[in-house]
Amino acid sequence: MSKSGSKKLIIVESPHKATIIQKFLGKEFKAMASVGHIRDLPKGGRGKKALGIDVDNQFAMKYEIIKGKEKRIQELKNAVANASDIYLAPDPDREGEAIAWHLSEALALPADRVKRITYTSVTKKAVTEAIEHARAINMDLVNAQQARRALDRLVGFSLSPFLWQKVARNLSAGRVQSPAVRIIVERDKEIDAFVSQEYWSIKAHLLTQKESKSIQSVLTYFDKKKFGLEHPLATSKAGVDEVLTSFQGQQPIIESVEKKESQSKPNAPFTTSTLQQSANIYLRYSATRTMRIAQKLYEGVEVEGTPTGLITYMRTDSVSVDPQAVTEARTYLQERFGQEYIPTQAPKYSSSNKNAQEAHEAIRPTDISLTPERVKPHLSNDEYRLYEMIWHRFAQSQMSPARYANTSLKIQLGRGLFEAKGRQLLFEGFLALAKDKRYDEDADANSNEENDRLPAVEVKEVLTTKELTPNQHFTKPPARFNEASLVKSLEKEGIGRPSTYAPIIQTILERGYVIQKERSFYATELGIAVNQLISSSFSNIVDLHFTASMEEKLDLVEQGKEDWVALLSEFYFPFIKQIEEASANVAPLKGRPWEGEERCPLCGEGLVVRYSKAGAFLGCKNYPVCKGVLTMPGQQGDAVEDANGVKQEEVFCPICQKQMELKKSRFGQYFYACSDYPICKGTVSVDKEGKPIILPKVDKTCDKCGKPMVAKMSRQGIFLACSGYPDCQNTMALNKDGTIELAPELKEPVNCDKCNAPMVVKRGPRGWFLACSKYPKCRSTKPMPTEES
Repeated sequence: MSKSGSKKLIIVESPHKATIIQKFLGKEFKAMASVGHIRDLPKGGRGKKALGIDVDNQFAMKYEIIKGKEKRIQELKNAVANASDIYLAPDPDREGEAIAWHLSEALALPADRVKRITYTSVTKKAVTEAIEHARAINMDLVNAQQARRALDRLVGFSLSPFLWQKVARNLSAGRVQSPAVRIIVERDKEIDAFVSQEYWSIKAHLLTQKESKSIQSVLTYFDKKKFGLEHPLATSKAGVDEVLTSFQGQQPIIESVEKKESQSKPNAPFTTSTLQQSANIYLRYSATRTMRIAQKLYEGVEVEGTPTGLITYMRTDSVSVDPQAVTEARTYLQERFGQEYIPTQAPKYSSSNKNAQEAHEAIRPTDISLTPERVKPHLSNDEYRLYEMIWHRFAQSQMSPARYANTSLKIQLGRGLFEAKGRQLLFEGFLALAKDKRYDEDADANSNEENDRLPAVEVKEVLTTKELTPNQHFTKPPARFNEASLVKSLEKEGIGRPSTYAPIIQTILERGYVIQKERSFYATELGIAVNQLISSSFSNIVDLHFTASMEEKLDLVEQGKEDWVALLSEFYFPFIKQIEEASANVAPLKGRPWEGEERCPLCGEGLVVRYSKAGAFLGCKNYPVCKGVLTMPGQQGDAVEDANGVKQEEVFCPICQKQMELKKSRFGQYFYACSDYPICKGTVSVDKEGKPIILPKVDKTCDKCGKPMVAKMSRQGIFLACSGYPDCQNTMALNKDGTIELAPELKEPVNCDKCNAPMVVKRGPRGWFLACSKYPKCRSTKPMPTEES
């Protein structure tokens, strides 16, 4: 029971958000953080217990307190005991609703004192209004999250052992990650199968006869057929020469002049996917980095002494805007630019996503008057750049369209019809805010006109040909996916939701199914193999339509129109039968024969592609008689790069000469380990740039015990240590070229200034120095004497 005069408790996920909210709610409230989820399905164990879902009992979920959260839960329980009211305020989505429910369950919150509040901006006004409109926990939202969590766990727990059995140990597959890999694999196949075609275009530089004003035009028709890939004369130099010959002696004549006005409308405010796309295109931010920065902007900073969130909630697929925010934006923009820059009626935008949650808002600044320049002193460079992009996109979305005068000329030259286009800006509209900051995720579709403004001409006017220029082209394959285009494709196909785009990309990179090179995605041999196996055995798992329909059903659960247990049952029981049949009937994936020139380094025989958790590699076809291995020739000629930017390079074990694999220790440090571990325990360190540190081989014996000296690595660099360690602890310094660095000799004895004992030559991180021989009793040191001294 709460005590008289006790405070109201508000629980959010983030400690930073709790700090911001505490500052503007005052002493009546106590804001605390759960620091994310406090309960989840089990992480360890085996069999059904590890699954954490009782599939025979209505898919009952067996949650556990997340390791390390016990202290936090106790602190929250203590606060609950002394609170008059408890407000659960995690994020306004399925995940946030589930966190609120888990808090209610784990803390055994009394129903009469617990309230759920949601807000889309961390501002005093938004949070205060949320408290005034508190509600009960929405179990439809909770069940939608539970259903998603259960689906992901059921697919992962069932598919992963199948991959261990058929491909390699410790592989994993996911419900939404697998279709994402398929999208990339299919694009790679399109690129590999693409056959480039030659084609030509012809440009004509024409002049008016009156004032010799320039007109740039392009041949669009020849002999009344469109001049392009389908035209027989456009696909070879000989054909183009024939066309050019036909123009000799001909005069260009204006056939038609068409003038009309057009508008260029601003883009809608950002959704999660368009924010990630634009940030990737303009700022080169990954989806994960974008969301991490957006989270900080959402949770807020102190601006001019006032704590406030800077943007609305960043996980949204809606483009709708709060009417009050629209009014404030229109007032601000009218005062800054004038009445004509504001449309008579506020623009209304509709989402291209049919499943968009229109009750949510688009991503926008919480206060239009908080311009990028005004908040810049309070933000990091990353935060400022993203906020600037969000602010400009929203402000422009509330402004008038830009207007253009467009002119199109059709010019007859012999048997050819040329076309020239020009465009003149009549009214800048939203472009007045920042012409170079449109932040359009479809930027590649925008074309630049060669003629900003065409000269005034009349029909039947004769022109002069200054130059005819043929240009050779080749058709290009489809572009590889980058993060922007992959997010766009995921959204278009209905794969995932705003909160999952970044984790999907992060996961497929970490699993080694795809790599990034120069910001483009490439499917790895391992990714291709796993996709092939899953596609042939469980087509529904990688089927884009099936995955999208499952997302739609989860949306129906959220809306209370579908039972989540029935949804799981409908999916799981047929799926587990597929697993059983495939486990019994599908042959293990042994890998295709290697078609390259490489041969086994041990026996000289042919190689086959094999798979491990670390990726694909080349193994001797005579395995296990011969265990020769080679690194897979780099993906597209480069070393493999993981999600953190550290590259796998070709490194051979200094002990047994076998291929080494890039590993990551539990402390987050990268190193190379012998692929023959645990038989061979050879390792190679990695420097700050992620490059392997290859230790030199030195033919030197210990001058104390006579055993061989071996190269070792310390924080100070490479050195020689006696192989008889720990019995003999003799060491020697090495130069950068691997030669032994001999200690400089003293021309005459030097005694310690403190105890008068002899000084000896020692080496430290900064080089050679003199140390007292009575160390550690005396710690006196001196620099090495110079020639002058």
